[in-house]
Amino acid sequence: MASRLGYFLWAFQRSLLGGAGANACPACEGLDHQVVHRKYGVTALRECRNCSLRFRTPKDDPAAAETFYVDEVYKQGFTTDLPSDAELQTMLASQFANTEKYFGYQIEAIAAAGLNPGSRILDFGSSWGYASWQMRQAGFEVFSYEIGRERARYAKEKLQCTMVDDLRTLDGTIDCFFSAHVIEHLPNPNLMFEEAAKVLRPGGVFICYCPNGAQERERKHFDDYHRNWGKVHPLMLTPEFMKGEAHRYGFTQCAVFSSPVPSDNIKALRDANLDGDELLTIGRYQA
Repeated sequence: MASRLGYFLWAFQRSLLGGAGANACPACEGLDHQVVHRKYGVTALRECRNCSLRFRTPKDDPAAAETFYVDEVYKQGFTTDLPSDAELQTMLASQFANTEKYFGYQIEAIAAAGLNPGSRILDFGSSWGYASWQMRQAGFEVFSYEIGRERARYAKEKLQCTMVDDLRTLDGTIDCFFSAHVIEHLPNPNLMFEEAAKVLRPGGVFICYCPNGAQERERKHFDDYHRNWGKVHPLMLTPEFMKGEAHRYGFTQCAVFSSPVPSDNIKALRDANLDGDELLTIGRYQA
């Protein structure tokens, strides 16, 4: 109840600011959109008629949003909480099996997309390193990028992750840009496509997991769908948006899937069902 009240008060205060562009699409800045759903009378999920992005209004102040993650105000259980040394050793001994951060299925998707051991992967938004560590155990060369200072320090010191402070040092050298549940937090989702296009070599692979913003999922699981967006998740990424922006940034081959994802569809880059909870976008970059 307290968090709901806090969200209501935040949304009400932000809505009073108004001004030009207050409801503009965060990605294309278009003003032609429709309200999909409302919460608490003061906040809405809108869909841009130009690029198909679904976004929450009122929107975040970009500077405040960055501070929210850099200073690690954001908390989401296992994703952000730093394990004790004893807890970490138990997780490492089991390769994270039977935890919510077991990434075996994601590593299978990476392999199905054509990446072999030795390939260079950028884990964009790596948190405290659990996915980076597992990808490294699978034989990949992994570079980790995380803006949360304590999470980045933990990943480097406890899991020996290769942390990257300046992504420009990787331009044109990466085989796979990997990101799991980051894009929905960004004030502008195109920031991710821009970085991917810079760091990937020609023929490199873009792999992005996020909550599924597809209408197919909304129709099947309405309540769960609309619980996904709010203060922490300002965006709901639709398959139409992800494929459209991927093509615009040079990913000439692109497919979207929802969980569970058949490996044959990944290998063929052929779209699969879109009513699951998680949306997976895979694209191949052509400079």
